Amino acid sequence: MSILNDATSLAATIVRLGRGIVPAVTVAQRQPPERLLELWEFENCPYCRKVREVLCELDLDYLSHPLPHGHPSWTTFADREGKRQVPFLVDPNTGTRLYESDDIDAYLNDAYGNGSGAGWSIPIPSLLDDAVSSLASGMRVGRGTTYRGRALPDGYEPVTLYNMEGSPYCRKVREALCELAVPYVVRNLPKGSPKRDELVRRGGKMQVPFLVDPNTGREMYESDTITAYLDAQYGAPR
Repeated sequence: MSILNDATSLAATIVRLGRGIVPAVTVAQRQPPERLLELWEFENCPYCRKVREVLCELDLDYLSHPLPHGHPSWTTFADREGKRQVPFLVDPNTGTRLYESDDIDAYLNDAYGNGSGAGWSIPIPSLLDDAVSSLASGMRVGRGTTYRGRALPDGYEPVTLYNMEGSPYCRKVREALCELAVPYVVRNLPKGSPKRDELVRRGGKMQVPFLVDPNTGREMYESDTITAYLDAQYGAPR
């Protein structure tokens, strides 16, 4: 089962031609924002994927608020923001609040691109981009879509995921985090990011995914180990 899981996740990466791996700009070329950007999303949404790819290609960290189908937070979100739609980005550094993946990506490039635009190396129509991203979602047959968790414990602090958007192994972990509706800080590490040195110092090697859970003090590599841990710690009893 793990081999098939890995294969379909790799297929999603191939369909997107490696988006979310190579940076357009890194934090060595631009100061990181003082406060974390926040993204409301669910993992298998093709439009959310487009935003996450740009965030990784701009070497930007962010706080993910997963909204899988069936989670009660959808009602709270829709009441607060006025509609039931993701992706939704909040940049507390500028007061910006945006729906629509193309609008969000344009904002991110303008605000944090340092003159370099994240995205496809050659311009492609937005409709084609959406279609390719939808095909990548289809490869995962609904993973990262539907809520299967339980209420988070009192005093929960967001876990941190050292991540590269285009990694098929990171995708498996993000899917689990989304299905369990576990908010998490994404520490993006595209190739060439200086933040990779931080991970080597902390974990002993450059490998993603790497999860840090401040609620239990656990830190770990390996996607299957991480997803098993998340299921045991935050999943609904079977």
